[in-house]
Amino acid sequence: MLAALRAALRKTPQFQYNAKGLMIGIVRPEWIWHAKAAAGVLLGGGRGFSNDDFRRPVHIIDRARRASGKAPEEMAIFRPEHQALYLATSRDAVPLALRLAADVIVDIPTPTARHIVAARKVIGGEDITMAVAEAIARQPAEVVIGLTARHSLAGLDLSSLSTIDASAPRTPTLSELPGYGPLRPWVEAIKRDVGDWREERIRWSDVDRGILLVGPPGTGKTLFATALASELGFELVATSVGEWQGSRQGHLGHMLSAMSTSFANATSHRGAVLFVDELDAIGDRLRMRSDHTYYEGNVIGRFLELTTHALDQPGTIVVGATNYGHLIDNAILRSGRLETHVQLDLPEEEERADILSYHLDHFLSAAELREVTDNLMLATPADLEKLARAAKRAARIRKGVLSLQDVKAVLPAKVPLPEQVLHRICVHEIGHALMAMASGSAEEINIRVESHMVEGAAVQDGGRVHYKMSNRALPTEKDLLAKMRTMLGGTAAEEVVFGSRSIGAGGVEGSDLDQATRLAYRLVASYGLGRALRYQVGADRVDESFIPAPELRAEVDVILAREYRATKELLVKEKARLMRLAAELVVDRQMRIEKS
Repeated sequence: MLAALRAALRKTPQFQYNAKGLMIGIVRPEWIWHAKAAAGVLLGGGRGFSNDDFRRPVHIIDRARRASGKAPEEMAIFRPEHQALYLATSRDAVPLALRLAADVIVDIPTPTARHIVAARKVIGGEDITMAVAEAIARQPAEVVIGLTARHSLAGLDLSSLSTIDASAPRTPTLSELPGYGPLRPWVEAIKRDVGDWREERIRWSDVDRGILLVGPPGTGKTLFATALASELGFELVATSVGEWQGSRQGHLGHMLSAMSTSFANATSHRGAVLFVDELDAIGDRLRMRSDHTYYEGNVIGRFLELTTHALDQPGTIVVGATNYGHLIDNAILRSGRLETHVQLDLPEEEERADILSYHLDHFLSAAELREVTDNLMLATPADLEKLARAAKRAARIRKGVLSLQDVKAVLPAKVPLPEQVLHRICVHEIGHALMAMASGSAEEINIRVESHMVEGAAVQDGGRVHYKMSNRALPTEKDLLAKMRTMLGGTAAEEVVFGSRSIGAGGVEGSDLDQATRLAYRLVASYGLGRALRYQVGADRVDESFIPAPELRAEVDVILAREYRATKELLVKEKARLMRLAAELVVDRQMRIEKS
């Protein structure tokens, strides 16, 4: 801690020239008393001094007493004859008068691996490698002190260090976690920026520090925030809008107080990631209901104020998470607040294998696991973690080494699809593919279908089509209608081949019919491409909360019926090709179609 304190004060006049002055040091709570002892040695010229040494006093500011509302001991502000050092766990804990009077305010880092190696040399301990020192440096304060003072660390099991203090388990860093492909560029950029900020090469205002994660449940949004904090060496302050709303009776004052407390907890650290889950529940002023306008308006306004203030505080990063990004007020998502928006989708084939291998502690390689994970197209990262826990449990029960058979043994039970159902699914997917090719914008199409279904699952994905489309910078009405026909191609193909349709095109959000209907509403209510040249709602606001006028609903019905007829007519002409490709897909289970 002495080395860490020396590093923090090295550039100050008080350290370089022995100048008198008031100094404030910000240190993590678990290290504050050790920092006081180290300051006694440093300011005492190496000899140390007693707490009543009035020439160079070291004080600890009791943040807990201040936060509890108990009257703190009055603190007289004076110009010291030599130097005085005040230690606190956050800037907010320091009285304003003292902050203004201070000649310097510094952040005191926790001891690094280099500090541990140096300390062991000073006390005469046996030399240790830098790898061992780095493993020790990641531990809680008491563990660091105990292992640094120990004469010999021969035979120390580094893997057991994370279990020494069960109250402070080590969390993985993002560098250690698989997946998160879309987030990697942002993470690498912020790591560089935070490093430059710590070295005082840039200001905190030069760091990108607000991000929104959008994705379905189980895609790893919470884990991302935890691993990001670990990667940066920051504290994690995790909360949710639901937690704020559930504070006491949930009245407006209680909600705002709980929200303010979370932000205050984050900004009290010199380096923290504030993770706010369920952010869509914060509200959107464009969707306010008249009976809740006062409540929601105050909540959003206070959230905007707190977010702006927090992002201005050095070392504070705000990570929001939601399943429904379109339900969040635009002012929250603008530049300067949660300005970076990243969509987290289900992992692809290679990612699924990497994620499962990670949760199996790499006992099985990703290459070995592809046999299993290639058939888990709908698995989220959370599903894969659950599967890994079950497989490790199976290996423990049989008292053997984890194997691929353990993984297979705990897979969800599957039953084969009847041949006629599989045939219908293949016809459906080929219908999408043919309509995509007919649009002229598809460069390549990959199709994959499942031959089995999971027992008990409420929603099944029998097949999936991936399109490689050419980009249209400014899509025309013709382009959008072609896209709509692609969405309707699956159910139209079923009717062309079988004379009837299944429920496979609808039933859930994100289904073919859901997407086609929303696109039709955007045409007439947002893009001005309907019968009337009108604008009623933003394209991103056409969702389940959008209530269209009766005439808009009638016009959308006309558009969908017209485009469905056109889709059927084209597929009737292509029926022979449709049936041939569907038969091939039944046999091969996957297919690639390229633009000729």
